Amino acid sequence: MTNLLYLGIPVAILVLVGLVISIRERRPRPIATDVDDFARSMKALSSSRGSRPTSHSRGTKAG
Repeated sequence: MTNLLYLGIPVAILVLVGLVISIRERRPRPIATDVDDFARSMKALSSSRGSRPTSHSRGTKAG
């Protein structure tokens, strides 16, 4: 049991230090970048929808 503590404590410390460093060094991205990414993906989706042939339903009158 104590052997696991000798291994677990340093691993936990390394994980915490890694999280702190990654949070501190993270560069903030402007919100315009996210908006541009979203607009680009929406444009890609809409252009693929327009290339599909549309099926027109024909109404028939019974009677």
